[in-house]
Amino acid sequence: MTLLKPYFFIFGFGYTAEFLIPKLTPLGFEIIGTTRDRNKLNQHQCAGVQLIDFNELTLQNYLHNATHLLICTPPQESIGDPVLAQYRNLIQNNVSHLQWVGYLSSTGVYGNYHGAWVDETSTCLTESKLGQLRLTAETAWIDFAKQYKIPLHIFRLAGIYGPRRNALERILAGKQYSIIKPGHCFSRIHVADIVSVLIASIESPNPLAIYNVADDEPSPAQDVDTYATLLLNRQPLPLIPFEEATLSSMEKEFYSNNRRVSNSKMKRELHITLQYPTYREGLVEELKELYA
Repeated sequence: MTLLKPYFFIFGFGYTAEFLIPKLTPLGFEIIGTTRDRNKLNQHQCAGVQLIDFNELTLQNYLHNATHLLICTPPQESIGDPVLAQYRNLIQNNVSHLQWVGYLSSTGVYGNYHGAWVDETSTCLTESKLGQLRLTAETAWIDFAKQYKIPLHIFRLAGIYGPRRNALERILAGKQYSIIKPGHCFSRIHVADIVSVLIASIESPNPLAIYNVADDEPSPAQDVDTYATLLLNRQPLPLIPFEEATLSSMEKEFYSNNRRVSNSKMKRELHITLQYPTYREGLVEELKELYA
């Protein structure tokens, strides 16, 4: 039997995928990613990955060789999951090559638990449009995987932060105030820890597993802002009550959901030790990056 060269195909080469590449390369993977970003396509190569358009006619030639597949594309209201909508048959026809498939979802599927803890067995109560789209996409992938024995793994990501995307950057960019809503908290995860979870799963597959990917300390958003200002040697931002704030639709959804996300299964099954167990360690690291 001829062993296939490890071949990692990423649908939706974005923020998380960018940080995954340096960990995949030492494992011997050839890496292909799709993007709709013309600037990225014009660069063609991005730190060891070959980028192609999502609609590239030759995509099937690359996907045919894939041993590992990661789906990072968000669902769309008109078609659901864009990968299944466009490439379902192609994936199905090449399933014998697949050793691992990952789908990046969101803890938003849980909806509002009024501050209570949720784990992977909790009922998904989401009422938001985006949350429902995510949940529908998850279900579609699970049904597809069961039907064709695809080694699927679902990762429900908490709020992602890391280089260029964190409270320090927002304050330096001119954030004027923090919103306070008593009792409200939010789970988050540093992108480096997401990468560690994905690598651990690749090295120890458990088909049809669902993992929450979150840090150890769900916290109010204003606490994160306060710590960021402390690190920047600035005065804390003024606090504005939630009821008085002018909010975008995304912010309204953020504050309408209140839950604490358990990471126990992730730690137990994948033997993960978080590099950034709370936002404090994560922001200290990002401060170093800012002034490196």
